[in-house]
Amino acid sequence: EGQEIILPLAGTADEQPISVETPSMGERTTYLGRWAFSYYRLNEDTTLRTTDNAPIAVGTPIRLGHSPQRKRLVLNILVDALSWPVMRSRFAQDMPNIAAFFKQGIIFDQHFSTSEYTYPALPGIETGCYPHHTQIFNGTHYHRLAPNFITLAERMKDLGYHCASPMLMSDCIYSNIFRGYDQINPCSWNTHAFIGADRTLRYIKAFKEADLFLFLHVSDVHPYDAKAYKFNLPVETSLPLSDRLYEVQDGVASVRLPNAEIYQQQFLDGARNVDRAIGQLLSYIEENFAADEYIVNLYSDHGVSIFSEHPYIVDPFLTGATWMMRGAGIPTGVVSNELTSPVDIYPTLGHLLGFPVDDYIDGAVPRAFGGTGREITFSNSLFPTKPYFLAVRSATHTLCLETEEDRKS
Repeated sequence: EGQEIILPLAGTADEQPISVETPSMGERTTYLGRWAFSYYRLNEDTTLRTTDNAPIAVGTPIRLGHSPQRKRLVLNILVDALSWPVMRSRFAQDMPNIAAFFKQGIIFDQHFSTSEYTYPALPGIETGCYPHHTQIFNGTHYHRLAPNFITLAERMKDLGYHCASPMLMSDCIYSNIFRGYDQINPCSWNTHAFIGADRTLRYIKAFKEADLFLFLHVSDVHPYDAKAYKFNLPVETSLPLSDRLYEVQDGVASVRLPNAEIYQQQFLDGARNVDRAIGQLLSYIEENFAADEYIVNLYSDHGVSIFSEHPYIVDPFLTGATWMMRGAGIPTGVVSNELTSPVDIYPTLGHLLGFPVDDYIDGAVPRAFGGTGREITFSNSLFPTKPYFLAVRSATHTLCLETEEDRKS
């Protein structure tokens, strides 16, 4: 009573007719697309009836209205594989829009990933727990995240946010780490920043009357085996033939790619593409939200091997990751040298937004936010059939170790 909602509806047949009836409007007929959600604003009792035998899909109602206990927008942006050791010295040069935006926030300069690739790393961000606790690290053995882990979206949902992902990679969907999201739009091999930024901007405009928690995942800088990969046009046309032609290797994982010039130029061109697209999104937020109405959180899940002279699975280029924040409650103009880990993102958002953080969480709130911080970071590789690798870093030293024999499961 007295509220408005946005209701998502999708058909299961082509041009599927339904009737919609309200006390003020009476009864009318409309048509739904097959598997395509359309949205309808409702502000009074509404009766929906199918006029054929096919069912319809009704999405979770999106409740409109702002609460002073919430921010109008909390936006998480995952730039997959954005290695901070690579970008640190050229951030303002190759990503000027993003650099200018987060100059008014905080950048963590010593941020190291928990894992070397997305499948085990992303659950750590969404749960605040290391892979050996989530047990999500074997991409050939999918299982659901245990129910005792409370995800970021579940926490935000409990606070009353509408939780959605305008675009994300499909890697971890079956592991159920996206529990709590009202809507996700998964893509595979097509998560370009210009697409994701446009979708996110449209989503913010469409649901501006709701308090939003959004997750955007882009992969423009992520390297892939060149044998089956199309490089960006400026990269292909600018390189001399000696760099344009590369040694073909079958089945090389992205985390073990060599430091070829063409891979490096692809990474940097991707970074510039990310900056151009995400920069437009960030400009819209600056122009349409007050400083205390939003939090923007940009991070990566891991780095890349392609800038390492001798690539090593837990070296700084591959596990050196990116994390920066701006908005309500966040220090301004700070570059922090304290050690941080992606599992720290979860408790930091809890600290800023007011959701509970359980004792089992592996993350810590950085000292920059008044938390305890951490003395060491852990980066490890749990890839099945490969040796186990670990890097433990303090402010002054790094301990690396690996097993001698391959693990078989």
